[in-house]
Amino acid sequence: MAILTRISRSWPRAPRGCRRRRDQRDCFCALLVMTVGWIAGTSVSNAETPVPSEYQVKAAFLINFPKYVEWPAETFAETNSPIVVAVLGETKVTEEIQKVIAGRTINGREIVLKRLASGEESGVCHILFISAAEQQHSPNLLAKLKDTSILTVGESDDFLERGGMINLARRDQKIALEVNLTAADKRRIKISSKLLSVATVVKGKFR
Repeated sequence: MAILTRISRSWPRAPRGCRRRRDQRDCFCALLVMTVGWIAGTSVSNAETPVPSEYQVKAAFLINFPKYVEWPAETFAETNSPIVVAVLGETKVTEEIQKVIAGRTINGREIVLKRLASGEESGVCHILFISAAEQQHSPNLLAKLKDTSILTVGESDDFLERGGMINLARRDQKIALEVNLTAADKRRIKISSKLLSVATVVKGKFR
């Protein structure tokens, strides 16, 4: 099962034996490593696989979420309107996203990066990544966004409890995918079962 599929080229194939849920998560992590190497333009081989940084992994997640997320129809003004990924606060994730989005599209939509200074309003965007540096502002920010269809993504331990939708948490020296399906449903954001199947935590009803 390939969770990170191609944007404009072919992604690596999933390793064999990715049938059980635990195996799916392990294969997803392996694919993510290969994908980050491919995006950065480095060669990836079985003998010497480059290890991506935490920031590269999070950037890879963020730019690929649109393949597995469906927003309400009225979210986009046109069929080719760009997907705006906003990053709030100082983080190296911003730099990693900037490196890989040039000229890339998902379902005919260009990916646009929006940098937000500390405390700045998100404005128009489709994905909002709230960096750890802005953790203290997340409760108020999430409250303001409760009536919007913005996919909120964080990296703090209590992000889901505060109403965030997706958390990229560091667990056992790995980046774990955690999803608050209840929060997404309230905003009419649909998250693919493929993405949910590899999440380590899913809050809310998942069939």
